[in-house]
Amino acid sequence: MSRKTWQVAASCAAICVALGATQAAAAITVQVLSSMPTLVTGGDALVKITGATAAPTVTVGGADVSAQFKGDATKGWVGYVTGLKDGNNDLTAKAGTDTATVTLVNRPINGTLFAGPQQSPYLCETEGLKLGKALDANCAANTVVEYKYLSKTDNMWKTFDPKGTRPTDIADTAVGPNRVPQIARIECGVINRAGYVITMLHDPAAGPAPTWDNPTVNKGWNGKLIYAYGGGVQANFHQSLSTGLNNTNTGSSIMGDHLLQLGYALASGTLNVFGNNNNYITSGETAYKVKEHFIEEFGAPVFTIGYGASGGSMQQNLIGNNYPGIMDATIPERLYADTMTFLQPLYDCELLANYFNKNPEGWTDARKTAVSGMATFGYCTSNGTRYPNARPSNCNAAVTDAVSNDPAFKGQVVRCTFQDNNVQAFGKDPATGFARNPFDNVGIQYGLVAFNAGQITFDQFVDMNRKIGGMDADGKIVDKRQVGDTAALTAAYASGQVNEAGAGLNTIPVLDIRTWIDVTVATNTNIGNIDVHNPGHSKILRERMIKSNGNADNMATIMTIEGNGRGEGSVIQAVELKYLTYLDNWVAAIQADKRNMPQAQKVRENRPAEMANACYTDQYSRITDWATCEKLMPYSGHPRIAAGGPSTDDVFKCQTKAVDAKDYKATLTAAQMDTLKQVFASGVCDYTKPGVGQVPLAGTWLMYMGDARTVSIASL
Repeated sequence: MSRKTWQVAASCAAICVALGATQAAAAITVQVLSSMPTLVTGGDALVKITGATAAPTVTVGGADVSAQFKGDATKGWVGYVTGLKDGNNDLTAKAGTDTATVTLVNRPINGTLFAGPQQSPYLCETEGLKLGKALDANCAANTVVEYKYLSKTDNMWKTFDPKGTRPTDIADTAVGPNRVPQIARIECGVINRAGYVITMLHDPAAGPAPTWDNPTVNKGWNGKLIYAYGGGVQANFHQSLSTGLNNTNTGSSIMGDHLLQLGYALASGTLNVFGNNNNYITSGETAYKVKEHFIEEFGAPVFTIGYGASGGSMQQNLIGNNYPGIMDATIPERLYADTMTFLQPLYDCELLANYFNKNPEGWTDARKTAVSGMATFGYCTSNGTRYPNARPSNCNAAVTDAVSNDPAFKGQVVRCTFQDNNVQAFGKDPATGFARNPFDNVGIQYGLVAFNAGQITFDQFVDMNRKIGGMDADGKIVDKRQVGDTAALTAAYASGQVNEAGAGLNTIPVLDIRTWIDVTVATNTNIGNIDVHNPGHSKILRERMIKSNGNADNMATIMTIEGNGRGEGSVIQAVELKYLTYLDNWVAAIQADKRNMPQAQKVRENRPAEMANACYTDQYSRITDWATCEKLMPYSGHPRIAAGGPSTDDVFKCQTKAVDAKDYKATLTAAQMDTLKQVFASGVCDYTKPGVGQVPLAGTWLMYMGDARTVSIASL
């Protein structure tokens, strides 16, 4: 959603075509600025009419709403239309003999839009959000606006009363050519059953907050929006209390204060935090609705940049690829391509750690590390069970308490697994009633690369693969390998849960910025608590981009030594602020480029020279020779890659083949071959073939109808 109109790519192009056909004979056109015409929520929409030489007559369902439109023949007429009924609302604009009509399809702001049947049971926590008691079962609450200011005395944010005595210690900052006081307007409420927050600098003494019909009145806002996504990965059944913005008392992230100081508006919601709820479709729906509200209140931003680390990066990559148009660029810090690609190596790590604990003889750290593919096996022991999304009991304490004490939860099945939390994408297994499970390890030859390199013996290779086991439906390690549900696997690829990066993500700039945490291994410190954000995930996404698009030129990778952490004054923060400016310029150049060419090409051709892939050993030591960077900060791998899998790490269940002596560099005896055939009675992975269920993405902007059924929004 830019200042001009709602713009989406891929499948949504059909909407534009259909709308254009409706208005083909008309000199005037109708554009919905706040949303897609078919995806309006909350009973209101910001609409623009162009092509009329005089003020048009505008009706909705026959009722005249012309008075709500302001403008002129040069810039067009814009109006905030309210009172839309649920369902279809025909908006007609007339100017002289010209007529244009668009159907606005309205849905409740706290009801489902495209994410499918809403999670039930669901715990409202509006009182914890300081919004008062929920007004209904969908967690509706009154909107609250408060102000805080940054004190130049102690650099702390403090309560600001617009009607009280003005403090004398308000810090100021430069926003464009203006110096403005650092007074933050913080709006909180409920949208899509999520608590949301919108923050921007605004001095009440300088005039009212910006509105859709006067967005430039606020000199503290640069006209741009940063949408924040929070980290963690957990399934849950609650509203939650944290957004991607509220790690400090301004509601900001590690960079939030700096982003406000630069003039950006910030927005996020509690369902945009993967530590609250790891369903990216619901997160995308929340971001869509919160941005829709933002536009109706303040006007369309010049552009929107996604921002957030870890679980926040997963959301940006998934939403950016599968629901293009919500963001114009992304900053996925400590990047993961998607949630399944994050979880799969951790599940493998848990299996490997379990085997080594029971069979320690001969397994040195070097051998275990070689099998894991990581920089150290300490990564597996540190993280194999840290994110137990395979287990149904992995719920937030508030949800666990509700299951025991809340009448609305008692007697209901609450399974906090990744797949159960994403049941609309995977569907239900009719045999269990639980979500179908896409995870699988049949045919995986754990340690194949290490065996072929002579790092482990044949006996170790065989024993490990004979005893490795798998996980059952409740995430418990069992003797048998795990068999993934084929329908769930097909749904995972078709719905974009496995992010191949070949759709919307190909059409926006991606700033992949991270610290190289494997330095912990190199310095042999804190070996028992290895950070989960291993840099190999950046390589995985890059490889997928190349596989899908032929190149990864829309992705700039910036890596720094961990150094002094990630907080205030850190190397990564200084580098991040520098590259935000480059990214801002990149998006502006794309928008200014009016050439008739594919958006992906336009993105690549406007990439600034400053956005070269680079690494930093400190804040100032920029190295753009990537071969040198990879020597200084080498990528580690994953257990599946160390088992001979592709560098794209996108095969979640392999097709199998008979054991073949050609796969092994050592010359095996007939007895050894017989042993392998017994261990792999159903065959070994054949990575020359696509994975089971590895189908193309069914399309962008899918609407979920329940039990893994989808329709394209373009067909509505």
